[in-house]
Amino acid sequence: MDGSDASTSALQHAVALAEENDTTTIDVIHVHAPHSRFSVGSSAPLAPEAEAEARRDMLAAVECAKQKIGDRVTFRTEEGEPLVKLLEIARDGHYDLIVMGTHGRSGRLRTLLGSVADGVIRNAPCPVLTVREPGGEYESFAERVHHVPSVAEAEVEAAVHR
Repeated sequence: MDGSDASTSALQHAVALAEENDTTTIDVIHVHAPHSRFSVGSSAPLAPEAEAEARRDMLAAVECAKQKIGDRVTFRTEEGEPLVKLLEIARDGHYDLIVMGTHGRSGRLRTLLGSVADGVIRNAPCPVLTVREPGGEYESFAERVHHVPSVAEAEVEAAVHR
């Protein structure tokens, strides 16, 4: 999880899947790259205040997930290069599924900035479900299952109608 709308939406989708199976657990993992110029799905460096806000948003999303499925949700922060660390955790954790957000970059922007999601999809030891940023005229999985928009989608909808 990186604090972006896409990662919040991915967590909401993971919760929707977990609600269908009482034995499913969700490990929410944030990988902090201490020497990275870019963060939270952006091509611009984050100011310390913005980084703190993203962390608060991540913790709030995790707390919302815990309200729905209880202690089956855990959260931890790891240090390192996000792609390498996520693949290492996936390999060592013997996960059945990875659910992660994607920002939908393509072309030159994707080439310049890379794509953690793309790297995980290509190299993960298990299936990967990617969830794009909310918006557009599609109905999300969480919305279809629970008849309510995901947290990120509700925020986007509220911002549009202000």
